[in-house]
Amino acid sequence: MRRYAPLAAVLATALAAMPANEARLESTYLQIPSSAGASASSRVLNEVYHYAGTPGDYRLAVYMRDTMRKYGLKAWIESFPALIYTPRVLQLQLLASPAVTFDLHDQKIPVDPDGSRSDAGLPFNAGSGNGDVRARAVYVSRGLDADYATLARAGVSIRGKIAIVRYGAEFRGGLAKRAQAHGAAGVIFYTDPKDDGYGKGAVYPNGPYRPLGVVQRGVVAGSHALSIPVLPVTGITAARLIGDTTGVAGPPGWAGDLHVRYPIGMTRSLVHLHVVLNLRSTTLWNTIGEITGSNPAQSVILGGHRDAWVYGVTDDGSGISALLEVARGLGRLKQSGWVPKRSIRIAGWDAEEVGELGSEDYVAKHRAELLAGCIAYINTDEAASGPTLGIASAGALEPVVVPAVTQVLNVQHPEIDAPAGGSDFTTFIYKIGTPILDLGYGGPLGTYHSPYDDYRFASMYADPGFVHHRTIAQTIGIIALRLANSDGISYRFDPYVAALQDGQTTLTKAAANAKLSLAPGLGDAIARFATAAQAYDASGTDGGLQALQAAQRLDLVAYSANGYASVAFPSIATAIATGSQTNVDAAVRSTATELDGVTGLLTAEK
Repeated sequence: MRRYAPLAAVLATALAAMPANEARLESTYLQIPSSAGASASSRVLNEVYHYAGTPGDYRLAVYMRDTMRKYGLKAWIESFPALIYTPRVLQLQLLASPAVTFDLHDQKIPVDPDGSRSDAGLPFNAGSGNGDVRARAVYVSRGLDADYATLARAGVSIRGKIAIVRYGAEFRGGLAKRAQAHGAAGVIFYTDPKDDGYGKGAVYPNGPYRPLGVVQRGVVAGSHALSIPVLPVTGITAARLIGDTTGVAGPPGWAGDLHVRYPIGMTRSLVHLHVVLNLRSTTLWNTIGEITGSNPAQSVILGGHRDAWVYGVTDDGSGISALLEVARGLGRLKQSGWVPKRSIRIAGWDAEEVGELGSEDYVAKHRAELLAGCIAYINTDEAASGPTLGIASAGALEPVVVPAVTQVLNVQHPEIDAPAGGSDFTTFIYKIGTPILDLGYGGPLGTYHSPYDDYRFASMYADPGFVHHRTIAQTIGIIALRLANSDGISYRFDPYVAALQDGQTTLTKAAANAKLSLAPGLGDAIARFATAAQAYDASGTDGGLQALQAAQRLDLVAYSANGYASVAFPSIATAIATGSQTNVDAAVRSTATELDGVTGLLTAEK
């Protein structure tokens, strides 16, 4: 779901209502975050390998805590136990004559020695199953159901074979699970240059796209690992394997841009895939900073993940660097005597890369206080990785987000997406309904999840001059100030209406495709909510705890995600997937009832 914010009315209302003292406060704040400060923090992040649970990870937890203390915030580290994957055995061979044993390291790039430091380690997929497999390999293109159907029509079975899968069609965990469900004995992932490489443009170090010899790491499952081994490799290795394949030509869209044929068939030779991962219990560390408000029972939380697959200067060093600039700006205001009405917390989460473990632990531990008073969570993940602004927001926050983006970033008609998946905001919105904002600049990040996501790449391609680091810090800081300083909870509810209607349309089509139908109760409940939302917003008043409860309940019923994709009305979508009309009817009834409950809260609050 994507929508354009109703800019003119929102902006005029917000700016006209701003008192002179708040305008002065914001003007002062905007001068403080700097590109130089973000660059300096990025250099520190570049110094150490900081995969979750490593000494470098802890070192940066301490660095973030001490930096926020230096800026005048209260800051501390909250430790928690977790299970973390690390590699024990990683081996891949093509058992031709003679046999080929593949070098699994990322290829060295001489002009960027940071990317080939010895601490980078071998690429792996956290959540892979352990296994030692000798089987023929089958290229399955993007690894979608349609691709397995193409193979089946050609008489090529994946059962007992090793699937060679191109990254990119959807979350890698979904691709691996689908291969497993189709009977594959293992999975080999690679990035095809058609998707991110020379098929798109100049590759690093001469451009922002992925070099053929650089591997994308990534998680494929949580603590319950897959049952088959999974391994990511370079495009060079994939080309050698696919080049050993015989068979007929594939349909349009089947092939990538490697300099080999992409037949529908299997390798002539057996492939030996051996993966053994440790799943060890360790201690991890969330770093928290705070400026305590006059009403500390309510809070605004800003966060990003501090861990990385290797050095992660862009993912998510750009978010952490921006957050530290926010801390510097807010700390300066605090030193001048300012106290927000609500507390503002700044968090550096651990272990996002292996399943959002840090934010998940925080929400579990602080659930009661978050439900009682956290009015917004603002996320910064890959905050400055390219030239294109991206915004995802719960509807309740749009009237605060739009004027801030317009004022600071000079974006006149910002596109706002519905929340989806893949970062630390997911636990906040999908577990407890906290309205979220995810904001950042994106673009071609060919070093994603590799050792070359380092300071050199960040300064040359992701954000030359660290300009976007500064503007993201300015923008999210202004949003935090407005949310924390408002007399009441400054939500508006009409922005949800279009998203709910779009979701109903999407699910109606999905149900029809499954030979099911949606009862009219959902549309009726949406219409009743729309009337109440418009009346609530027209009253122009900020709400209290009933508004918070309404937003939480609405977010839980309206939003969810499947991998990286947004899913509307998750209980109905799940019911449709069962193929049962009885389940669909029950889900529609419960969803309509919950929407009516939200409508009742808005009516009472107004």
